Amino acid sequence: MPATPPPLPTSGNQLVELLREAMQPALDAAFADVVDGLRQPMLDRLERMELDRGPYLDGLLALKDRRELILRGFREDMAAAWQAAAEGEAPTARFGQEQPGSDLGLVEEDELDVRLATDQLADLISREWQSELLRLNGYLTWLDMGVRLAPDSAPYSPARIAMAVYRGFARASLPGNVRALAVQCCGREFVELLGPIYESLHARLVRRLGAQDSTTSRVRRAQAIPSSGDEASSEPDWMTRFFVSWDQEEGSANAASPDAASLPPALHHLLEASRQQRAREGDAARPPSSRTSLSQRELVVALTLVQIASPEVHAEVLADPRKLQAAFKQQIFLHAAQLGVAPEAVAISEADENVVDLVGMLFEVIFRESHLGDEQVHVLGRLMAPMTKVALQDRKLFLQATHSARRLLNLLVEACDGNPGENEAQRLLLEKVRDTVQRLVADFDESQSVFRTARTDFNDFYARYRTEAEKAEEALAAEQRAKDAEAAILAGFAATLEAKLQGREVPAAMRHILREGWPAYAARMQSLNKPQAAPMMLDGLLQAIDDAHVRDDVRAWHTAMDWLQPMWMASGNSRAAIAALRETLFAALVTPQAAAPEPRAATSEPAPALPQPVLPGLLETHEWVEGLEHLDPVMTDYFQQLREGSWLDFVDKDNRVQAGRLSWISPVSRRLMFVNRAGARICVASVQELVVMAQLGRVRMHRDEDAFYSAMQGVVDRLVTPAPP
Repeated sequence: MPATPPPLPTSGNQLVELLREAMQPALDAAFADVVDGLRQPMLDRLERMELDRGPYLDGLLALKDRRELILRGFREDMAAAWQAAAEGEAPTARFGQEQPGSDLGLVEEDELDVRLATDQLADLISREWQSELLRLNGYLTWLDMGVRLAPDSAPYSPARIAMAVYRGFARASLPGNVRALAVQCCGREFVELLGPIYESLHARLVRRLGAQDSTTSRVRRAQAIPSSGDEASSEPDWMTRFFVSWDQEEGSANAASPDAASLPPALHHLLEASRQQRAREGDAARPPSSRTSLSQRELVVALTLVQIASPEVHAEVLADPRKLQAAFKQQIFLHAAQLGVAPEAVAISEADENVVDLVGMLFEVIFRESHLGDEQVHVLGRLMAPMTKVALQDRKLFLQATHSARRLLNLLVEACDGNPGENEAQRLLLEKVRDTVQRLVADFDESQSVFRTARTDFNDFYARYRTEAEKAEEALAAEQRAKDAEAAILAGFAATLEAKLQGREVPAAMRHILREGWPAYAARMQSLNKPQAAPMMLDGLLQAIDDAHVRDDVRAWHTAMDWLQPMWMASGNSRAAIAALRETLFAALVTPQAAAPEPRAATSEPAPALPQPVLPGLLETHEWVEGLEHLDPVMTDYFQQLREGSWLDFVDKDNRVQAGRLSWISPVSRRLMFVNRAGARICVASVQELVVMAQLGRVRMHRDEDAFYSAMQGVVDRLVTPAPP
């Protein structure tokens, strides 16, 4: 159960001060970095929009001269927001209150553009860092320390920060068109910097005031769809197991020691044990007689040489993704020769070699868990050297889900995962991935801003791709809703028909004709705003059938069949086809024994039909029938509780795997529609069909959407439980 908030003697003002101290310096520094680098993005945007630079040149030149005014306006507005929060007054940020006496009257067009850009900036921050904001607001609500910081008015809120950006540029008295362009360009760089600030703020609060839930750690995600007989697991995930307590010791002697500089000591021990095991098995990347140990600086240089190496070198590293780690490290030793050290004499310090091994294992697991083609593996594999350099120099890569390098890797893997490049949009996306990786490999030296820029640029492109995919999903959902509505209407008319037939002596052949055609005819007439046509036709037919039985005259059946004429015509049958139907039906009516030899033909109950699931390539009819006899109740409950947005892996009869996201659940039939990343439908299945497929191994758990997080869990599992030789 959740922990009780700590009985701290901290007042609301002290809490606000703690928040301000933890956030504002980093926020000021981030905004200053963005303002310093704003001129080029603004010029690039003007070029993309094909706008004349003339009206913007004076303002662009003034950006540098008025830098301090802009930063002062931002700082003062944020300081006023923190002061208002400390006094318990944090009104929602709104336009029209910038100066005393201002109102919401008419404003100039340029000013409207600035305000629109400011609102868009706030929305972008909210969307991009939704989970971080929810976690932060939830923690502050749990503390309940006498201060109310509403999510839309707190100093750290997206609306408040966007307003400070607006007032910073307003303080510099820049032209309206330049201010609008500046705020728009802030949406690229500034938003990327805010995520780590939010995450660091939450971590600092937890270290100072205690965790929100001290009795329940984050547990690892299930590896398989739960079934009967499975034992509930509370095993902590890799983050909780190794990094949480290590992060909380930041600044202590343990965190400052050389061996703990980039990884926790416990993880270091596991990696060393794994390396020793491989050495005993003869899979060492270098002989044990190595003597010359590379400094971390020299190792980074060697990694840079691998990073910019020829495609042939990377092809050699990626030739076997299962042995990626050893091949990668071997290339590091070979390229160290350019530093004057023979490859056979190269050594790496244990701490640094652990990081190299960890990144190598990380990519091995990513390639194993994702559905990637050979070309995609070779493209993404070029990120190994840059990611290793980041891991050596920045421990936040493992601590912060908002780290720019980690987020870029996740985004690129997601774009490639299950993307066969079958259509133009998919091929363009893969080309964008390749271009992004090539640019990063060429530009990355030490500054991690390259990752932030690359991710921002790629995210803009990928957002457009996802928008088109979402449109395709919505079209599929609309199509499925229409089918469900039609099925519900047909089921209603079928029930009406059965009620009409109940207790009446209707020949089996006539029952068959009505069951096949009347519900669809009734639905069509209703759609044409003729709701009485089908019931009148049915009543007339049934009365004619009764008359035929009473008269015992075969000619009376012709009169009865005349009532079927509208139904046959509405179904689109030609005159010749209708004549053939009449002839066949008449023969069955006058000689029922020959036409319907089945002993149950005269009964009023319809013969049960075998279920026919529409899941081509995934589930055969005989598998479905057999699986219905032993549905797993735990699996059934799992699929019944599955939420929209969940991912599963679907394996067809040819053992091809593709990831599918639950896009829509029918409110009528409760069937679940899964689509791939391009928005194309994979299947529409019932809970029972999914259970049968899961029992056959045709449906399984998909990796966590955060590819980095999921792969780290796979690495830890491999280290804790080594594969048998």
